[in-house]
Amino acid sequence: MNRTEIFHEQLTTRLFELHVVSPGTGGLDSFLNIAKDIWRWVDYIHIREKKLPLEQQMYWAQSLRTRGVPSNRIILNGSTQLDHHALLGGVHWGQAVIRKYDKDVLRRNNRLRVGVSVHSLEEAKVAEERGADYLFYGHVYASPSKPNFEPRGLASLAEVCAKVSIPVIAIGGIATENIAAIRTAGASGAAVISTIWTNDQPELAAAALRQAITDSEKYAEPRR
Repeated sequence: MNRTEIFHEQLTTRLFELHVVSPGTGGLDSFLNIAKDIWRWVDYIHIREKKLPLEQQMYWAQSLRTRGVPSNRIILNGSTQLDHHALLGGVHWGQAVIRKYDKDVLRRNNRLRVGVSVHSLEEAKVAEERGADYLFYGHVYASPSKPNFEPRGLASLAEVCAKVSIPVIAIGGIATENIAAIRTAGASGAAVISTIWTNDQPELAAAALRQAITDSEKYAEPRR
């Protein structure tokens, strides 16, 4: 079997994924109200609330389901549990977790999808070698969540995309106007935070991102 057979529902046949990452503010009601309006436009919603214990984050996942969000669109950031779970479509890790996780466990096919955040080509190669299914790479553009750090830019994104064989999702300052650029650089998707959560009309913002992705189809290259 190959990684496309890992035990999680394949959402669509889209070549370019749209991930929305929670803002990390711990505000459940606001999160749920926005998530229930945007999920139809996005591929995955990440629960990334570092200040909350795992049990409470799982409660957020259950709450998403009660608002109509399909479980295969919910990703829990930080959980190391890889067994199939009715509430989740995947997990997302940082470097520390992927570097110490048992590679034999990651080679299993009947597990949740695993994403890893990386910030350099070296980190990207390590994550790929250890069994990650996709990468978040950034921040690509100037980002409100990284105000004191220089963006890594499109050239750096393109280098990572060219030198790993798993999908690379661009994150950091992503908006409708740069979807085509990151796709041309080789990205297989976009991840956003403030573009959705700080917008007065988050559903329209999600729809606009989806339209920008559709408009960028002409820049798409065949899946590797």
